[in-house]
Amino acid sequence: MSIDRPTGLKAGFHAHLQQAGVPGLVHAGDQHAPTSWVIRSHTHEVWELYLQLAGPPTRWTVADRTCHVPSRGLLAVPPGVPHAMAASSTAPYHFHFAALAPADIVPPADLNPMWQQHQPIVVTDATAMITPFELFLREVTTYQPLRTGGLTHTAALLIIEASRLAHGRQVGRALALHPAIATAKRLIGTHLAESLTVEDLAAGARLSPAYLAELFRTQTGETPGRYRTRLRTERARMLLSETDRPITTIAAELGYSSSQHFATAFRRETGTTPSKYRHTATGGPHQTTAAFQ
Repeated sequence: MSIDRPTGLKAGFHAHLQQAGVPGLVHAGDQHAPTSWVIRSHTHEVWELYLQLAGPPTRWTVADRTCHVPSRGLLAVPPGVPHAMAASSTAPYHFHFAALAPADIVPPADLNPMWQQHQPIVVTDATAMITPFELFLREVTTYQPLRTGGLTHTAALLIIEASRLAHGRQVGRALALHPAIATAKRLIGTHLAESLTVEDLAAGARLSPAYLAELFRTQTGETPGRYRTRLRTERARMLLSETDRPITTIAAELGYSSSQHFATAFRRETGTTPSKYRHTATGGPHQTTAAFQ
């Protein structure tokens, strides 16, 4: 397995996974692209998943079809089908990607028939894919015990979640959790950078702000603000240890007004600064990385 970075990216990597010991995995990555970065026409012998995390909608030509992929949207391209961006983006954009063979990863009895078709799939709201993708990319970029099993199971999770979304199934709520609190937690998690107020959460959950705040404390043991801070810290730890994104970029992605504000909040939660945490977690600067192509 090798990891590299193509010339022209703002940040990110491309991991080649054919030698990773897991049949069905070809490549994967995470990339921050400038407006000049245009993905040219190419094909693969396996399915390719493109999850756009940020930036304006991108327009794709997939065989003879045009597909529009918004922020938090998913494009899945079948084997052997040519695909390319139809035009450059109007602003920088950020995406995860993975090329894999579902039939080699998921047991036949569990494999959705959709993976046998030859048409592209577009899911306009694929927010539920973000966590599975991050778990998978963590296994891709980190050498640790049971790595082969980690790669296998997180790749399977990607395929399962994409199957659910393609059929329009809603993500199930947590058992024993009030539906309004499940909604509030989902809103916080998917809008970390926006610092939603209790009023915003209450409107989304269709409860009064006072009742939502009390119910949230009762069911989770913490306030919505405290839950958001904990989530931001957990995500910051992952981004610092497993990506090479600049600290200023991470601060902005998590909703902090400046890198100084981020550093202060991170130190309050962890006892160390973001730069020191990254150095300790990685043993030095990250090895840099490649592209969705």
